[in-house]
Amino acid sequence: MTARHTKPLVLICSSDANFYVLLAYILAREGFHAILVSEDEVADQAATRPVTAVILVSAEDSGPTLRACAAIKASDTTAHIPTVAVVSSGDERCYLALLKAGADENFVRPISPARLLAYLGSLPKNYANDDRLPGADLERARTFGQLRIEPGRRIVGCGDEEVQFGPIEFNLLRCFLEAPGRVRSRSELIAAAWPSKRYVQPRTVDVHVGRLRRSLERLTGRTLIRTVRATGYAIEVDETSD
Repeated sequence: MTARHTKPLVLICSSDANFYVLLAYILAREGFHAILVSEDEVADQAATRPVTAVILVSAEDSGPTLRACAAIKASDTTAHIPTVAVVSSGDERCYLALLKAGADENFVRPISPARLLAYLGSLPKNYANDDRLPGADLERARTFGQLRIEPGRRIVGCGDEEVQFGPIEFNLLRCFLEAPGRVRSRSELIAAAWPSKRYVQPRTVDVHVGRLRRSLERLTGRTLIRTVRATGYAIEVDETSD
């Protein structure tokens, strides 16, 4: 029988051993269990362990980190796992590249432990790739036109297909579905999808909305999210029902 950790498991991918030791200590104090993994093995480790989150620490050569992030998000088994990237201050190119590769959150070094812990603390206290989620029944499933959503597991279904979304994209979808057809500004989307007091660039919102739009297109075969120039975004569904 495989042993299971009683604490939420966080995989840390970093070539900086000192940074890993410090980060692992901080996480342990807050009730998390951290394991150091390499860029080459992080996707496989995430697929075979009950992982709550993955932290990717970008080095001077960001290529391996980008490839690791893309590998995690390319697999149906791991795509839903919240993936956090830690980038160097001023490296906007790497920041945006990681967002496009699928990172759910980016933090800039020197990292604020309080802000990282606030993000991790906002995640469900369960194992992201375990079907037996403790909070799965806290919010009932609902139907919006052709979409079915299960908030407890961040599952979105259409017909016989189902996808488990990461926390940011799922929170954005929930915000849109609170009032289908209503145009949501970027500031509204930031307030709905990101932790409070977290600075989020407008470009970051655009990247995540674009990712959500493409995921819904693959799921439904239709473009559900439309862009309203200079205003924001809205979702169009046929009808809303409980």
